[in-house]
Amino acid sequence: MALTPASELIMRNQAELSGRVLFAHIPDDGLLSQLGQLESPIVLTDDWRSFSSMQHQPKLEPLFQSQVPDIPPVDKIVLFMPKAKEQARYLIAQLLPLLKEGAEFWLVGENNGGIKSADKLLLPFTDKVQKKDKAKKSTLLSMIPVVDKIPAFELEQWQQYWSLDTGLSAEAGASSESALELVSLPGVFSHGRLDEGSELLLQHLPKVRASVGFIPKALDMGCGCGVIGLSLLKQQPELALTACDVSVMAVEATKLSLAHNQLEGEVIASDMWSEVEGRYDLVISNPPFHTGLKTDYVPTEQFIRQAKKHLNRGGELRIVANRFLKYPDLIEQVFGNCERIAETGKFCIWSARVQI
Repeated sequence: MALTPASELIMRNQAELSGRVLFAHIPDDGLLSQLGQLESPIVLTDDWRSFSSMQHQPKLEPLFQSQVPDIPPVDKIVLFMPKAKEQARYLIAQLLPLLKEGAEFWLVGENNGGIKSADKLLLPFTDKVQKKDKAKKSTLLSMIPVVDKIPAFELEQWQQYWSLDTGLSAEAGASSESALELVSLPGVFSHGRLDEGSELLLQHLPKVRASVGFIPKALDMGCGCGVIGLSLLKQQPELALTACDVSVMAVEATKLSLAHNQLEGEVIASDMWSEVEGRYDLVISNPPFHTGLKTDYVPTEQFIRQAKKHLNRGGELRIVANRFLKYPDLIEQVFGNCERIAETGKFCIWSARVQI
């Protein structure tokens, strides 16, 4: 696998990586295997795929957590610029207290990913931000933090609360006796707001009927902060809900949202179906079509191809997607049927059932 331009910059400056080094938000491009002189680097990742691939690599200390635990101070931190600047601020705020006094903090990224203006993110914590290196439309920034300018990190300060009317779904005849209050964290899809696709899906939530036994089971794939799954629970409290996401920030946000609304459900980290077991009466999703900064339809296509074997007989797959995406043909190919439930000028809801 070819290194990203940002990783190539790190390779060019690897002679300065010594001691105990912490990498954060690192791309899954094999960089660490090429940095041969490092001993037991700590790697903080919010992506389950990356974490899974690193778990069995010797001399690595991978962490899949929304917040770094207490660890001894490190000699250098290398942060790869996240897509969302709010997540960059979040990571900088929690990583800086882990750095030894006088040690260097690196921030690296591609120019089209926000690094060109990222010095503004670092200036509150230092007297000077240095442009250490640049090549192939990528930049490496460096600073030495000033101890007195580093505040203590408090997770609660980064939690964003927003309310949702639970009476959106006309299809299931839901009432709006009370509202949900969702908890979101930086880096979660549609952080702190309801995106247009999910809003359409919430207007057409199905009534989930049990195919096996007496308790209906639903899976919210790519749960984000849990808005779809929690809305299902609100209209059907008896539902057995599982929510999953590849992002640790989303997993943590959904757990916080469930607890905040006194609702119960299982939340797991999973790369699509990798950690999902059992079968469901409903699989529902607003699936992504981006991997990092790049458009990528492959994960959702794989999700659709494998969905049928995770559904009970009579079970339903229901997704919302941009109108231009050619998912209906694939759904028809896998399930033998595909129904358009609703549409707007931008989005469509597609449904398919496992034939009884």
